[in-house]
Amino acid sequence: MHLQTIVALTDFSAAAEQAMDRAAMVAASHHARLRILYGTDMPDPKFTDPHARLEQRARQLARRHDIAVVAGGQGTGDVVADALAAAARADLLVMDRRASFSWMHLLRGSPWARVLRGSRCPVLIVQNTPKVAYQHLLVAVDFSEAAPALVRYAGGLQAEARLALYHAIDRRDEAKLRSAEASMQAIQTYRAEVREHARRKMLPLATAFDTRRNRVATVLGAGDPARQLAVQHEASGADLIAVGYQRRPAPVDWLMGSVAGRLVGGVRCDVLVFPRDYALREGHAGARNCAVSGLSA
Repeated sequence: MHLQTIVALTDFSAAAEQAMDRAAMVAASHHARLRILYGTDMPDPKFTDPHARLEQRARQLARRHDIAVVAGGQGTGDVVADALAAAARADLLVMDRRASFSWMHLLRGSPWARVLRGSRCPVLIVQNTPKVAYQHLLVAVDFSEAAPALVRYAGGLQAEARLALYHAIDRRDEAKLRSAEASMQAIQTYRAEVREHARRKMLPLATAFDTRRNRVATVLGAGDPARQLAVQHEASGADLIAVGYQRRPAPVDWLMGSVAGRLVGGVRCDVLVFPRDYALREGHAGARNCAVSGLSA
């Protein structure tokens, strides 16, 4: 996989500057073009000329990482709309999670959550200070139609990193067996069958890489996906979690939540969010490069 255009969003806060640094590191590893944008819902009065500061930052990143960096022009004032417009022509959007609170965020959702609902490309939410390239990637797979493309994209983002595929087995059917007072032997047989089925589904995803230097590990868990991913992250020490995202209306997201939404702010590592319709959108070259032929989800 080769990323060509990366967009990074900043408001010049410490967290946003970390996100820009990570974006530059990823751009350097892919020889990609980096476009940086200024946007905020709550402007800081000390930045009297944000575009001049943005251009200065672009020159610094270009010199430090030996990449092409372009400072975006004046935005519309709507940080989410500007980010989504830029992401429509990008292979990756990078931002921080914008943790500051406002009543507008309570009503409309935080900027990163609104970006996730509308972004046409994968979104990297940076939560840690970038010191080195990603070393260990944990990819959540659910065997959906988009799972092969998620694995390919995440694996190609940092080709030298260790890669582990993780699937959390749904326990609701087992709970139904318990409610029906099934025997322990029947429950254990069911568990074994489900794990074997999941193992067979994982195998083609793990063997999809022809030239990857590091072996792809597979891990099976059981229970709530977001909670189990957080546990696996702590156990493995992964510095990036990649997860698929199903676009839904804002009220549904607010009521039901999502695995991606629960992970952002809930784990101490960066989170790569991969829209499930990204790989399925016709005519997108980046998605076609991510496709894994011959795999079924």
